[in-house]
Amino acid sequence: MASDNNSNTDDEKQALDPFHVALDTLRHGRYRESLGGVNPTGASALMKNERGEEVLVGKCLRQVWYSKKRVPRTNPANDNSQFIFMMGNMAEEGLQDAWRKAGVLLEENAKIRKNIAKNPDTDDEIILSGEVDAIVRWSEMRTGDDGVPRMHIDPTKAIGIEVKSKWGYGAKAVMQGNKSSTYEHGFPQIEHLMQTALYLHTRKTFEEFHDVEIPYFVICYISRDNGLHKSFRVELSDGYDGRIIVKDMNGNELKPKVEKSLDWGVQAQQIELTIDMMRERYYQHLENMKVDTPPPRDFDLRYSDDKAERLFNMGELSKTKYNEHQKKPLAEIGDWNCSYCDWKGVCYPQGIFTIDV
Repeated sequence: MASDNNSNTDDEKQALDPFHVALDTLRHGRYRESLGGVNPTGASALMKNERGEEVLVGKCLRQVWYSKKRVPRTNPANDNSQFIFMMGNMAEEGLQDAWRKAGVLLEENAKIRKNIAKNPDTDDEIILSGEVDAIVRWSEMRTGDDGVPRMHIDPTKAIGIEVKSKWGYGAKAVMQGNKSSTYEHGFPQIEHLMQTALYLHTRKTFEEFHDVEIPYFVICYISRDNGLHKSFRVELSDGYDGRIIVKDMNGNELKPKVEKSLDWGVQAQQIELTIDMMRERYYQHLENMKVDTPPPRDFDLRYSDDKAERLFNMGELSKTKYNEHQKKPLAEIGDWNCSYCDWKGVCYPQGIFTIDV
């Protein structure tokens, strides 16, 4: 009989890959109590873009309906995506830790639950619930009489922060822009901009709790692959409401490239995106939730021929994608919102052949 010391036990043979253990934990995530209501990450709006056209941006209300009705996900994130999400969370936690060590962190993962109706006393409620990544004390570098720059903290002011991580080409386009970009030095992703603006709209709660003034919020972008980073300042035209304004950290409002007017044949203008536009879509969502049938799709898994041509002529569909759309009638050349949707399988059970019912 072989000695037990010379043989592997069944437990040793079946030891789990440590990655599998981590992935199981990442899929479940930490326990979080739902605050109910609508969420900033589910924001959408019919806004006016730089050409003056009305366009839909943000979350598909059909996707939000599936989520709120707890319809099982048919296309959950794969294992690689779980680690990408993990690295994004690590970037946020790392920045929070750095601000804590610097002595400027007032609050992290600050929960908010507030009625954002235009007139709370008369209008139907829109209960917004979310979580602000960080509230930090206002700080700036000042040079003393001895010529040495030192960090000065103003105890009466603070800023709210939303941390976003990206990678690759998308990160560079947002943070630095490129030849085809509408903005010379980058511009925040619209979904991130709406989320941050909603927190800015509700900031009175944080101002009163911490006894500070919060003049604006900042979106802090960081690239997971090369450390590229960029901050954008977000304000509202009417203080706590109105049009969303994007500025650089010196307080200069970002404007479209002048040459875009020549490319488009129309005068390039500032985008028109307001809190009211988001309110309208939230009201539509609340109406959708009263029935057991999902609302119409807001986006396309595959563009129609006319739409693909129009987007290509406007520079919003690349030549490569447009050629693929023309040559491959079954290719899913459409909105990324559909391609990466967790409910793609239930929304488009027959793919591009799915008929709306």
